[in-house]
Amino acid sequence: MKAADFSRAALTFYEKTLLTTSRSLLTYAQFGEKFPMKDKSGKTINFARYADLSAATTELGEAITPVGSKILKSEITATLRQYGDWVGISDVTTMTGFDPEITIAAEKLGRQQGLTLDTVLRNELMQGTNEVFANGKTSTETIKDKIQKADFQKIHRFLRSNDVPMITKMIDPSTGIATQPVPAAYIAIGHTDMITDLEDLEASGGFVPVHKYASSRGVFEGEVGTLAGIRFILTSNAPITYAAGDTPSSGIQASVNASKTDVYSTIIFGEGAFAEVPLNKGNSGIIIKAKGAKDTMDTSDPLNQRSTVGQVTSAFAIAA
Repeated sequence: MKAADFSRAALTFYEKTLLTTSRSLLTYAQFGEKFPMKDKSGKTINFARYADLSAATTELGEAITPVGSKILKSEITATLRQYGDWVGISDVTTMTGFDPEITIAAEKLGRQQGLTLDTVLRNELMQGTNEVFANGKTSTETIKDKIQKADFQKIHRFLRSNDVPMITKMIDPSTGIATQPVPAAYIAIGHTDMITDLEDLEASGGFVPVHKYASSRGVFEGEVGTLAGIRFILTSNAPITYAAGDTPSSGIQASVNASKTDVYSTIIFGEGAFAEVPLNKGNSGIIIKAKGAKDTMDTSDPLNQRSTVGQVTSAFAIAA
């Protein structure tokens, strides 16, 4: 059946199920600058970054207009890429109500969509070249220790000395666009396995768990606490490189190869570090092609990826 064959209430319900489930998994995207795509604007979007002006320390002369400055602008072009998947449903579906099979499919596809977008953004952020290795090490291959407070103090100092602004607002998770103010800090997104290492720093290193915050207002999704001016967001989708380090130090347990340390990558950034196209009805949707009792629906193109143009003519000829 075509989408029009479903009741509007049913389609709205399935679309909301897909988007709500997907948004709940967008850990990295909640910190990106939002640039919604306009309809029929093509596959390319341009981002602009403007440099700060240096201090104007030259004293003004009487009635003399200064030369003035120019704001340096750098442009970044990004090309949209499509991702998608589909699942088959064997049962005859209900078009007028809420079909349980389609509801389950919408939930599972929503989780897949959220995980896909989160992973694509995570992998893009991992292309950064500024690196700090745990406990003063100089490469991935030499890592064998837990993270220390000094590691994060070093990162905080580097960001501040390079005038990287702190995050001062958060995205409203219900809309994915609207913002509200939060206490200024840098953001670290790491793996959920980090929690025990962070908790070990509570007594000796000053880690403050989220339940000890003075207020729960402005807490990010997945936030577990703060240390050295950095707020920590943990997710199971953070990158791990198994058995990539050195021989583990005492107390370090490797999960794959006992002779090599597993390396967990934590991405730390400030405001304006990256931009993304927010997930909404304009660039995301659910496509339902449901066979009815007569099995007349063509499901050969489940994602509507193909268009065709053709012609047909009726003619005849008579030889004289």
